[in-house]
Amino acid sequence: MIKIVEIGRDYVKLIVKGEDHTYLNLLQHYLSKDERTVLVRYNIPHPLVGEPELYLRTDGTNPIEVLKKANENIAKVCSNLLEQLTL
Repeated sequence: MIKIVEIGRDYVKLIVKGEDHTYLNLLQHYLSKDERTVLVRYNIPHPLVGEPELYLRTDGTNPIEVLKKANENIAKVCSNLLEQLTL
């Protein structure tokens, strides 16, 4: 579940419930590869009870669109991997 904590023209702060370093590190990697990303970071305050937070600042591009594109890229890579494994 994703909860938008704060959003502006060029930034968004999210809480990403139910996720950990596995997904957030991957998402951060794909966001950082996008030339529209100015800053991306995530924090998990406590591994047992903390809710993971993600912060993204862009060059003025809608941050939700940048997040969507990163997730589409991740899904495409996963789909390609699954296709290769089923051959």
